Amino acid sequence: MSQYQPETLGIRARLISPFYYHGFYAKDGSATHPNVITDTAFVFALRAALLGTPPVLRAQPDYKTDLKNIPWRASLLMGTTNMTLPPVRHTIDVAREGGYHENMQKNMGSGNFKNTFFVHEVAVGASYEGILLGPDPFKLLKSKSFIVRVGVAKQGMLEISPHQSIKTVRLNAATAKLFERDLKEDYRIIDTIRVSQALSQNEAREELQLWY
Repeated sequence: MSQYQPETLGIRARLISPFYYHGFYAKDGSATHPNVITDTAFVFALRAALLGTPPVLRAQPDYKTDLKNIPWRASLLMGTTNMTLPPVRHTIDVAREGGYHENMQKNMGSGNFKNTFFVHEVAVGASYEGILLGPDPFKLLKSKSFIVRVGVAKQGMLEISPHQSIKTVRLNAATAKLFERDLKEDYRIIDTIRVSQALSQNEAREELQLWY
């Protein structure tokens, strides 16, 4: 990968299978914000697709350490008119989703643990756009589009393609804080998704270059 020079690319992501993450509380379960995919979720998905499984699977997240080993940085992938689906029933696979560590075992033994819940997934056809900084994955794969997986159990498939008409983007102020950078927030979705004020591509690129 070293022969590829870092570039700034406009991208479009189109959802071709539903996905969810535990974003918001909903009756008997959780719901996903349909109009944002985080920068971390996207670059981790790129790593899995292009670089393979990471050498260490962490019981506790350490995003800064992991990001330092990934050659890409990204804006938030933002949509505007995406929809969620009616609630569907899911059963938790503890080994897959919770890691089955000691705290999880304790909670399960308390009698307050529920392994069946309902989620509102993002509907197929959802569309997002943003920018990516780093080696051009289209050149790496010699393809005009490719697919990455996101969400719980990697159920969501995103088709990624170039997009040349992006004027402004939003960065994740939560990720900026990992690199001792303060960005003005426009609004906050959850604590790990803090949407910055709109930035031009040049402004976003200059900021992302500091997140290494």
